[in-house]
Amino acid sequence: MESVALYSFQATESDELAFNKGDTLKILNMEDDQNWYKAELRGVEGFIPKNYIRVKPHPWYSGRISRQLAEEILMKRNHLGAFLIRESESSPGEFSVSVKWAN
Repeated sequence: MESVALYSFQATESDELAFNKGDTLKILNMEDDQNWYKAELRGVEGFIPKNYIRVKPHPWYSGRISRQLAEEILMKRNHLGAFLIRESESSPGEFSVSVKWAN
């Protein structure tokens, strides 16, 4: 997953990653700490403060939408196999895949 730096950050610890405003960082891990993400920039890895970046959403992730809305979105796409991933309505914490398989 990619993110864009909203502000410059100067690392103060050896496990932190310095970056400049506008840099594109690759997010490696978002789960270990609620305030810090593990990221990579130009082949160097380290921790970055999550409030200094904006995560770029994947175009196929739709978040919390209903199955009906997912179907409506997919019907507007003009190719079979179009898909999106959304939060599951029936199993909280899980995801559902919606796929366009017919016109």
